Amino acid sequence: MFDRHRLRQAWDHAHQEKPTSEQAGVEVVAFADRLRRQWSSGALVLDAGCGRGRNVFYLSQTGFTVYACDLSPVAISVAKARARRADTTASFHIADLAYLPYPDNSFAAVVCVHVLPYHYKAGIARGVRELRRVLRQDGWLYFDLLGCDDAEYGCGQELEQHTFLDPDGVPIHFSSRQEVDELLGGFAVERVSRFELGSPARTRVGWVVWARKC
Repeated sequence: MFDRHRLRQAWDHAHQEKPTSEQAGVEVVAFADRLRRQWSSGALVLDAGCGRGRNVFYLSQTGFTVYACDLSPVAISVAKARARRADTTASFHIADLAYLPYPDNSFAAVVCVHVLPYHYKAGIARGVRELRRVLRQDGWLYFDLLGCDDAEYGCGQELEQHTFLDPDGVPIHFSSRQEVDELLGGFAVERVSRFELGSPARTRVGWVVWARKC
């Protein structure tokens, strides 16, 4: 099975090299609007796999009390520095998605953006269970997955069905709609939508999920 230390090194390298995005994703903005209709200002929200913080800043500015974690110490260091410069209040932690350092039933909502696909299939299921554990009853979960018709499907060494090793040594799993549905036991599903994001280099295709803990 995959070496977690190696995965952390790969993400540290990626966060050192890639350009910083300042804007929250469009789907995250829409999700935050949905949360405001249910939860009062100051409700606790977790950004699980926060990277360098682009969604943290929007969620905090929207009025939520934000916790954020990432496997990469480099990402957390950058996010903390950016938060200080932006006068943004958030609590940052270095943490593995499989072992989140938060008590059961802690958060009104969790967002997990561009994180879950970078695991084996079993790791994705474990991650969703851990996200569910830290959610309050009736709390909301947002996550995304890559689809089997994504442009990068089949690239690299096949590790298991629908999982391949990328050039940085990170496993990428591509999920069918059936797999998405299988992950959502214990949730009331509000939305499973297919996204397709094109660029000159590649087309990213996958799923965005909004669900409520039952």
